[in-house]
Amino acid sequence: MLEGELPKSTSTADQSRGVALLFRAERAIFYLVGSLFLLAAFVLAIRAAFELWQMIVGPADATLLTATRFLDVMLLVLMVVELAYTVLVSLQGAALLPEPFLIVGLIAVIRRMLVITVGEIGSGGTPSGTLSTHALELLVLTGIVIAFVGAIVLLRARPRSKNFPA
Repeated sequence: MLEGELPKSTSTADQSRGVALLFRAERAIFYLVGSLFLLAAFVLAIRAAFELWQMIVGPADATLLTATRFLDVMLLVLMVVELAYTVLVSLQGAALLPEPFLIVGLIAVIRRMLVITVGEIGSGGTPSGTLSTHALELLVLTGIVIAFVGAIVLLRARPRSKNFPA
């Protein structure tokens, strides 16, 4: 060994095999997660179909509640599909973009707003002149929606570069 040279603890071939093994393990996990997301989306879509059927054949006084459950499940399906899409993009080796995550967050906030609103309607609302915690939460969630939409608009308006995909 020459002076100043460090001893080699592992060969380059060993390192390459280790990296390849980790890469295959990562891919297997991504396939599993993506498959589970898609399975969950199908199950939730079937659940939404049952809710839709209940809205059609159920009693008229339960239509609002059933419609809310239907919308809630459908928004959850959209969230799960967006997450599955993100996994698919990762499997294709493309760079992850922030937009799908913002869309998932936007859908989640809208779901929460829907739950709060229907809960308020179902309970008859709050007495006049008082600001409920739900109203405050809706105000904060509205700000979050505006922030998410603003971020999506800014991302779509930015100039595209060769190194960063559209």
